[in-house]
Amino acid sequence: MNIVNVGYDSTNYYVLGQSHARLLVDVGWPGTLPKLLANLKRKDIPLQDIRYLLVTHYHPDHAGLAQEVKDKGVRLIVLEQQIGAIPVLKTYMKPANRYVDIKQHDNLQLTVKDSRTFLKRIGIEGEIISTPGHSDDSVTLVLDEGAAFTGDLPSPALAVEDAVAEVTQSWTHIRSLHARLIYPGHGPVRSD
Repeated sequence: MNIVNVGYDSTNYYVLGQSHARLLVDVGWPGTLPKLLANLKRKDIPLQDIRYLLVTHYHPDHAGLAQEVKDKGVRLIVLEQQIGAIPVLKTYMKPANRYVDIKQHDNLQLTVKDSRTFLKRIGIEGEIISTPGHSDDSVTLVLDEGAAFTGDLPSPALAVEDAVAEVTQSWTHIRSLHARLIYPGHGPVRSD
């Protein structure tokens, strides 16, 4: 799988796939569309080639730009456990953020169970799983080849005390799918 990091401002955003059928994992703060477009251009990835956006969790640095990207023709994939988190995102924003509310009527809503079938249709072998621990709406994309896009899921050693069991269970699930390379929301890619 072709994986390109197009992140900026200390957060990683990944483009997966080949031309005309690409998936973007996470986007930045509201109002940072010029930075995303500049990084896509630098990496020779036309925005028109990105058909879908998957947000690992609905916090400002991973989803704040979602509607702006949708307005450019990219379809947002929303897992069932993420639906309620979308309106909450607005509460994190200040007027200076220039946040654009995410419209829900035109999103592609998937269940975890249906994610493998959908991904296969766009040329990606893998599945999207629920991985709560950082937030209840956190999901991870795990590719069959061993890459996992974990957003901000902490290691169990770094989890807050009341989330250790949940985080441990999420990592157990990721590892059960044979993930070997972790593509985090912040920091370098690492082996698991």
